[in-house]
Amino acid sequence: MKRIVMCVLVLCMCMLSATALAAKKTGSLQPEDFGYKGVALGDDAASLAEKLGEADFDTDIVVLDQTVKAYIYGSDLKIAVDPRNNKVVAILCKDKDYKARDGVTYGSTRAKLLQVYGKGDKLKRDGEIYYVYRNPEDEKQKLMLSLETTNYYVESFLITSLPLTEEEQAEYDMGEFPTELEDNQDDNRLSGGFNSRGEWWAQYRVNDHITVGI
Repeated sequence: MKRIVMCVLVLCMCMLSATALAAKKTGSLQPEDFGYKGVALGDDAASLAEKLGEADFDTDIVVLDQTVKAYIYGSDLKIAVDPRNNKVVAILCKDKDYKARDGVTYGSTRAKLLQVYGKGDKLKRDGEIYYVYRNPEDEKQKLMLSLETTNYYVESFLITSLPLTEEEQAEYDMGEFPTELEDNQDDNRLSGGFNSRGEWWAQYRVNDHITVGI
């Protein structure tokens, strides 16, 4: 009888150890995964010089089908801002020496990504293969790891709030008003902003039943 009890206890301990080991192998996302060396999505472009130093130059580039203004740091780092409000919307890093949390770097395998971040969504886009992780605290923020297409190891990092879905695209196109209305300003405007082509649009209230757009 004692042998049976001992066997059961040993079996239970083995099962608990295996469960703990499996849990340790599967990671989870953290807020720091959606930033780069102190730069976070939504930061103002004016803060980049303080955090990263002066950029080599700036230029317009296309990221995920959106035209953005990019501050270029060497050949391996681009910080992109939305030209409508100068807020950071993408961080592109191809630095082979850069290490993200827990040693994720160029050449990291899918097993390493699972261990650190957990399971991501596989996405094929523009001839690239990505593992995509969304920030649980803000679904618009995404960590997109570009993978080599044969052996599936990490080649670059893209941290972005640019749209991937039609719903996100529609919201991104809406933009935002460049200035807030004064409290005492009489304005019948309901909504508006700049679309992805830089064109202004707005809706105005004519009366309680009719709105017009421009």
